[in-house]
Amino acid sequence: MNIVCLGGGPAGLYFGISMKLRDPQHTITVYERNRPGDTFGWGVVFSDQTVDNLIANDPDSGEWIKDEFIHWDKIDCFLNGEVERSDGHGFIGLGRKKMLQLLHKRCEELGVKLVFEREFEAENLTTQFPEADLIVAADGLNSKIRNADLDIFECTVDVRPNKFVWLGTKQKFEDAFTFIFEETEKGWIWAHCYQFDNETSTFIVECNPDVYDAYGFEEMSHAESAETCRKIFENYLG
Repeated sequence: MNIVCLGGGPAGLYFGISMKLRDPQHTITVYERNRPGDTFGWGVVFSDQTVDNLIANDPDSGEWIKDEFIHWDKIDCFLNGEVERSDGHGFIGLGRKKMLQLLHKRCEELGVKLVFEREFEAENLTTQFPEADLIVAADGLNSKIRNADLDIFECTVDVRPNKFVWLGTKQKFEDAFTFIFEETEKGWIWAHCYQFDNETSTFIVECNPDVYDAYGFEEMSHAESAETCRKIFENYLG
C-alpha cells in the first residue's frame, strides 16, 4: 500500500512505524508542517502499561523511550499547603522533543519517509495525494481534516470553559506527580506538575473563567502571565 500520513506528531510517526513493522513493503510518507526540531509544550506522560505496550509493539523504539524517561509511582495532592500522598500508580514523564527525535530516528531506520515544512488542505486530499491508497489524518487536536466535516467522521467537539497554560520549570518534582490547589483572593487556581528530564518539569496552571478574568490574564503578556503564576505557587517552586 501507498500510505500518506498527514501530521508528524507522536501519533502520525508511531502509526508509520507500526505499519512498516507489519509489512515492510508498504510505502509510507509522513507530512509535517513544522521543521524537524519544532515542538510545542514540554513533557508528556505515559502509564507503565502504555510503556509495556510500546515495547511489545516495537522493542527497539520502546527500549529507547524506556532509557530516557523519568519514572514515579506516587501522586502528591497539595491543598493550601498540606499534602496527601498516594502510591502504586506507575507513570513516566518524557520530553516531547526527545520523544519526537526518537521516533524520527526509528522512522528513518525502517524506511518511513518524513517530509517537513509541508502544508496540506482539508479539501481535495485525493488530488493533493493522487497515488495514496490510504490517507491518515493525524493533524492534531484542531485537525483541519476532521473539522472540515465532523459529520463524516462522526465526531462531537465539546469545548469546556476552563483556561490553562502549559509552562515549564527547573524545579524538579522528582518524588511524585504533583497537584497543587491554591485558594487565592480571586478564587481557586491549581497546577499539574511532573518531571520529564533530569532538569525540567512540566507545570500546567488551570483555573475557571471567573478566576481567569479576575486576574486579568487575557490582557497580560506571556511574561506577565508566567510571573503571576510563579507568585501564586512560589512556595512550591524553590
